[in-house]
Amino acid sequence: VFLYCFGLSLFPKVKKLLKSQYFGDFVPSVKDGQFMGRYPNSLLTLFYPYTLLRDIVLDQPIAESDVPFFWYVHKSDYEIGKKVMTDCYGLTLVELKDYDSIEKARRMNIVSSLSRQHVVVSPHIREVCEIFTMDNFGRMFAFFRHPLDYELVPEMPTFPDKDNYLTRLLSDVHEGPIEFKQLGIAKKVVYVTTLVGKIDRMVDSIIRWGQYWGWQFVPGKGESCVVDIVDKYNPEETYIDHESEEWKEFYAKNPLDCQLFEQSDASWRGQIQTAIPYETQLKRAEPSEDEEDDEEGEEEEE
Repeated sequence: VFLYCFGLSLFPKVKKLLKSQYFGDFVPSVKDGQFMGRYPNSLLTLFYPYTLLRDIVLDQPIAESDVPFFWYVHKSDYEIGKKVMTDCYGLTLVELKDYDSIEKARRMNIVSSLSRQHVVVSPHIREVCEIFTMDNFGRMFAFFRHPLDYELVPEMPTFPDKDNYLTRLLSDVHEGPIEFKQLGIAKKVVYVTTLVGKIDRMVDSIIRWGQYWGWQFVPGKGESCVVDIVDKYNPEETYIDHESEEWKEFYAKNPLDCQLFEQSDASWRGQIQTAIPYETQLKRAEPSEDEEDDEEGEEEEE
């Protein structure tokens, strides 16, 4: 903590290390072949396999080796995401809809051959996370919606308990009671590893994704391409009087997913300032005049 707070001004070499986008990779923790995080024994570390996803905010700028991952669980999210990425941005999609294709991709180390112009697309978040490696981390983006509006794709698993579906999915606790620990895991996946999209702000969300990744529109296409697709597929939101018995019954059954949705909403607002365009990421990563002077001083000392 002392070094993180004061090292930048006290030690040029520490400063150079802390400013590096790969700083965390110097202290990896690997157990039984699984990457357990870049900050072992720290509250900053997620649980495996989410450790193979980049921190959307802290791990900027995007590394050339990072692989985009579009995670979806709802039908219209998939339809809109796929159409926009191919028609508007001209991206190549690597669709992994079933467990066999995911396992094949993992065995082939497919991520080693992908670039920022390829997007891994899948509803199976935990399984797909395991295809990423310490050489090719994933960067995830996804839409979130209120539990009232869930429209799960057929590929999604079903759980014995029918409450708090998304919290159960992300925490990997599919039956029995779930509490704030599981909600905490799910929330961390949202605010740490996900570039968040909202169904009531789909156009703004998609434009932000494109700017964050540095994607360019297909020649002759622009934001109107995104608007047209969203207008065609955009799902309607459900509104229920929060004083009604219907709402009270629904919330009593799904309180954790409702709170997880609120977290996604807060993350979307926060990322207005923190998930910055790719060009800006690169500019901010450039050494300042003071840093260049420090490096010159180090070379002279050596």
